[in-house]
Amino acid sequence: MIVETNLDDTSSELIGTDFQEGLLQAGAIDFYFSAIQMKKGRPGLKLSVLIAREGLDTLGRYILENSSTIGLRYYPVDRVILERKSFKVHTPYGPVKVKQVTTPEGNLRRKIEYESLQNLKEKHNISILRLQEELYPIISKHQNDEEE
Repeated sequence: MIVETNLDDTSSELIGTDFQEGLLQAGAIDFYFSAIQMKKGRPGLKLSVLIAREGLDTLGRYILENSSTIGLRYYPVDRVILERKSFKVHTPYGPVKVKQVTTPEGNLRRKIEYESLQNLKEKHNISILRLQEELYPIISKHQNDEEE
């Protein structure tokens, strides 16, 4: 399901990290904010949340209690997701968590989790860009993974 609401009277502090973490705790699979133009020329935000149908009530209650909205709309959506798995790769800088997806044609794509890059950046005082340049060739050749 997609749950949406338009917000034109909400401060950015109210919908910051705490609110967003609450969305995830309430069962959100994914969410995003879109800049929109509201009636009378007011700038606003549209909150769109992807949720399993059985989580609709919990999520709806959370949004209604924790934002300035006075209503929600929701509708069913179909989605296609790629087969995925996560594993650790040991690198010269330390272990990194990697997400791997398989495309419909059987091709593999790998991505290092941002939190792993952030940890290595702080530990070794090296930029994330530099870490990506050095680590992606290593993870692309990695065969023996440790499932998480």
